[in-house]
Amino acid sequence: MEQIEAGNDVEILLREPARTLCANSAMWATLADIAQQVDWPHTDSAGRWVIGKMTPESWKAVLTAGFEQETRMAQGVAGGTVMLGARTSQYSKRRMGEFIEFAHAFGADRGVRWSAKAAEELAMWAKPGRAAA
Repeated sequence: MEQIEAGNDVEILLREPARTLCANSAMWATLADIAQQVDWPHTDSAGRWVIGKMTPESWKAVLTAGFEQETRMAQGVAGGTVMLGARTSQYSKRRMGEFIEFAHAFGADRGVRWSAKAAEELAMWAKPGRAAA
């Protein structure tokens, strides 16, 4: 109010609440469990197709692209292909909740057994007042 009373320009922004640190922790715990338990086709460092484990960071790229139903790509600097996924840091609290549910459904469909850490992080994040919707 001081700014308005002083005659300064102000900007009021209405938006959904940003994702929380608890939601971020729940996402990474979920991705870690998927990374440890799910084999997936990908290229190795030599560019050969293999079926095996990927890092949580790689799973984040795969799952955000699937979640957003994106197939955007760019040519890599060295000539390869780079998939362009969404940035979860830009997700609202609601959108992050939807993404975590998507990742859990993906993992459950592939028999992932959730670790105590993932279950604890998810429970912490989903407490009343922190739910996705």
